Amino acid sequence: MKFVFYACETRKIAATRYRVDSFVRLLEAEGHHCTVCVPASVSMREILYESGGRTGKFFYLLLVLLTRLLQLRHALFADAVFFRGPLFPYGPPLLEWLVLRINPQAVVDLDDALWERPAYVSSPFLRFVNFGWAAFMAKHCRCAAAGNGIIRDYMESHGCPALIVPTCIDMELHGQKQYTAPGTKPVVLGWTGLSDNLGYLDTIVPVLERLAAKYPIELFVASGKAYAHEGNLPVRNEIWRTDREIAILQVADIGLMPLEDTPRARGKCAFKALQYMGVGTPVVLSPVGMNREIVQHGVTGYLADTPDEWESALEKLISDASARESMGRAARTFVAGHYAVDRWYPAFRTLLMQAAGKGKNL
Repeated sequence: MKFVFYACETRKIAATRYRVDSFVRLLEAEGHHCTVCVPASVSMREILYESGGRTGKFFYLLLVLLTRLLQLRHALFADAVFFRGPLFPYGPPLLEWLVLRINPQAVVDLDDALWERPAYVSSPFLRFVNFGWAAFMAKHCRCAAAGNGIIRDYMESHGCPALIVPTCIDMELHGQKQYTAPGTKPVVLGWTGLSDNLGYLDTIVPVLERLAAKYPIELFVASGKAYAHEGNLPVRNEIWRTDREIAILQVADIGLMPLEDTPRARGKCAFKALQYMGVGTPVVLSPVGMNREIVQHGVTGYLADTPDEWESALEKLISDASARESMGRAARTFVAGHYAVDRWYPAFRTLLMQAAGKGKNL
């Protein structure tokens, strides 16, 4: 069969690699023909959008629009089309409407609560974002891939049958990390994610400051921009790159994922935490949304809500290297059994077959 995937972002963004490419490899191994349409190359986005100022952003968005119009042709003879997020970041879903007019046999994929406003984004362009996109797609697509139960319930409440397909971990890519002997270096607390989400990290910095006064620790931040901080907490920054993804994850002794309990945060899919766990790193997470589902408290990591809970959980792991290793190994085993790509491929394939009219109703 022939499937066309419209990815909302370049392959620099994890959702394209892990919610499209990982499954495409398995589909192609079965003999299916897959076409993946991305908006631009990684280098083009970096040159124009990320480094080109307002003029660069304008030309990048124009390039994306022209590229998308050319990519419409791929929908003509596809057995099913797959929307991995919006085709264009701003305005009404006109491109999606055109694709659906060409080929209504469509699956929509969401890994975030796109109908809610993000917490820490202050861009003036935010007013042009269409927060009704998910509801529109629920009305017009045959089924949905939902990154978690909250997204599934939202799509089904808008009339779109949905299956949960988490953002899965490639266990071959996410190799087991090597554990360092205690006392040989500072304990590294790792945070990785989009620069738009650095505000979540601010919420636990006072806790990290107190711990830095008692223990040799280092905060390692890998993002699209450096994390600026003044205080006694040692901070090491690295600009995130795809070719450094796994090495960055393996640097951390403890993975961090603080969140505020907002509607948008409840729709997150805990992917960065799963990545840390996948390489054998214990995590400390806020008990928000899917975070509650992936951590066995005291076995693979800790859930921490209040500042005191964050301090207590981190202190246990900072002061006990053997606990970090045993919990990290347990975390990797858990991810391999519950969130590996192979585990969720049948659900992903079922959605495509349903859209193509080859499967039973969900």
